[in-house]
Amino acid sequence: MITILNAAPNTGNQGVSALCFSAVDGLAQRGINRIAIADHGRARRNASWLLGKTDRKVELFGLTHHRRIWRGDCLRTVRYLARIGGGASASARAILESDVCLDVSGGDSFTDLYGQKRFDAMTLSKTLALEAGKPLVLLPQTLGPFRSAGNAAAASDILRRAAAVWVRDAQSFALLKMIMGAAFDPARHRMGVDMALLLPSSRPTGAPFDIVKWLRMPRSSPVFGLNVSGLLCSKPEAAARQFGLAAPHDQQIEAAARAALTAHPRARLILVPHVLRDPTHPESDWAAATNIARRINVEASDRVQVLPQSFSATELKWLIARLDWFAGARMHATIAALSSGIPTLGLGYSDKTEGVFDAFGLGGEAIDLRRNSPEQVGAQVAASIASRGLARRRLARKLPRMLTAAETQMDDIARLVKELGG
Repeated sequence: MITILNAAPNTGNQGVSALCFSAVDGLAQRGINRIAIADHGRARRNASWLLGKTDRKVELFGLTHHRRIWRGDCLRTVRYLARIGGGASASARAILESDVCLDVSGGDSFTDLYGQKRFDAMTLSKTLALEAGKPLVLLPQTLGPFRSAGNAAAASDILRRAAAVWVRDAQSFALLKMIMGAAFDPARHRMGVDMALLLPSSRPTGAPFDIVKWLRMPRSSPVFGLNVSGLLCSKPEAAARQFGLAAPHDQQIEAAARAALTAHPRARLILVPHVLRDPTHPESDWAAATNIARRINVEASDRVQVLPQSFSATELKWLIARLDWFAGARMHATIAALSSGIPTLGLGYSDKTEGVFDAFGLGGEAIDLRRNSPEQVGAQVAASIASRGLARRRLARKLPRMLTAAETQMDDIARLVKELGG
């Protein structure tokens, strides 16, 4: 059995779900079908997912970093019980039954940028696998930054003990080389691409009539998309301090929305949530998008729609692929667009954005929110929309090579998993 860690499909974060679905589908296509996934549910359960045109059967088991140590899905409890054979914890037994553990780190969470609790969840789960004697393979992801010396040391120890490490951008690869030093092994330490490039798309049901009508082809008015990040918008002043933004992000994203609407006299704008949580949750993209829509709707009430938060990662990719231009701070929202050939502007709050866009040949289409005022963000949005034809042509040249690289990478991952005993 192959176990996938830190790619729970029930977090509401559709970027993490995209990585999970892409890994499951890619491995299953290559003959690896017995796959278990750690999620935030309870006990062990079976599930079936329609990915593309194929039903993929998986097993799910709970593994969450919380304080309810009496529960069998508590990460610390599972770690302890795995040392003594699993005991009453179905989750600990699932880890012990695994042949290989694959770890995604949510794509970008092997860092202390998001706080100590999340970093601890990333390291504890990896340590759990290593202590259980399971080969640990880090799937393509961003590494770092590690701002604490203690956290950097903990991350370094895990990287040195892992059977293999893939990263998805040049900066992470440089960091990996630095950490490994003389132990760097090009056979085990690989530069790759984001797995979500291979995410299949599926036509959604239940999309609002206006949005369906807007997205029909051919059309006389362009339709632009904008992801509004709840992480950056719900407490904008606090987020600005945490991530070093040049201005509160609600002001930056409002400037972006207004610039998109004025770029064309009949342009329509769809605000696209990609982290789907209860509207009261501080990371709810839908709540943040609704607030921005309210602020601009006085001038453009008939040209702005907020997409409901009822669509899966594969359905969101289908919708995003029908836009004329897209921008966002959520990395996998932009990857859904880039991998569909849609001109895209990245709104970055860490170094990961520029690295991903560089890989697509669009390094100049990544705004650093740490260095740009709302007025500058608006100006760059206008420039990006004006040059979207050029970006589309660049993507058309680069994307086939990127997709081929993603398929080859998945071939290599599947081959390694089988060699390790999976």
